[in-house]
Amino acid sequence: MVKIIKLALVCLAVVGLVGVAVPVYAQGAAGQEAILVSGEVVSVGLVKSEVVIKQLKDAVTSTYENITFVTAPETKIIKGDAALKLSDLKAGDKVSVKYISDESGKQKVGSISLEVEETALAK
Repeated sequence: MVKIIKLALVCLAVVGLVGVAVPVYAQGAAGQEAILVSGEVVSVGLVKSEVVIKQLKDAVTSTYENITFVTAPETKIIKGDAALKLSDLKAGDKVSVKYISDESGKQKVGSISLEVEETALAK
C-alpha cells in the first residue's frame, strides 16, 4: 500500500513538472509566442510582398488600425485546404494572420488564412 502511494506521488510530481515545462517549451527559445490578428485586407503589394490588414482596435468607438505585414517565401497562405499565393489575396478579403515578433520587434508571418464564406460551405 505504501508503494502505491509513493508511486502515485511520484507520478503526480512528474505530471506537474511536465505541465509547467510544456507551455514554456512551446513559446520557443526566445520566448516567442504566436500572435493572431484578424481583419480585412486593405491592399496587397506584390513588389514588397506586403499585405495591409484593417483590424478593429476599439469596438466601443469603432476605431480601426492598419497593420502592414511583410510575407516571406515560407509564409503559408491558405483558404480551407487550398494553398494560395500572395497574388490571390485582394482588398476586402477577411483574413487571419499568424505571426511572431523577434527581440527587435520585426514580425515573421507564419500564415495567412482566408475565411471561407458560409455560402461556399452550404453548397
